[in-house]
Amino acid sequence: MLLAARASAKATQRVSTSQLQALLVLQERGPMNLTTLAEELGAIPSSATRLCDRLVAADLISREAGSADRREVFLQLTPIGRRIVRQVRDLRRDGLREALEACTSRERRELLSGLRALGLRMGAMEAEASGEATGYLP
Repeated sequence: MLLAARASAKATQRVSTSQLQALLVLQERGPMNLTTLAEELGAIPSSATRLCDRLVAADLISREAGSADRREVFLQLTPIGRRIVRQVRDLRRDGLREALEACTSRERRELLSGLRALGLRMGAMEAEASGEATGYLP
């Protein structure tokens, strides 16, 4: 999260961590209603409403009436909101690249080995959860 906070602080239009989370969810999942966004953020609807009010005022998201039910309102990124997300992701990537370049060759090899092991463990956990695995990884 430190990388995200640094990237957000460097972004042209600064956003809070919770605002950035909302923008990232909308970027990843597309337009959604307020209840769904609140669930994705782990927030109560009233807090999500206040958060969205600030994002709408900053022209980072817009509210659009649903086509099937005009009473349902969908939230989506504006062009400025998409630019902020892209800028923050670029800054995160650049920060990660800088950190990796500062690592020694040995540290990078160890990191790669650790990431492979983590991937194997996560795959085993996922398989176990779906009932596919019967044992543990060595």
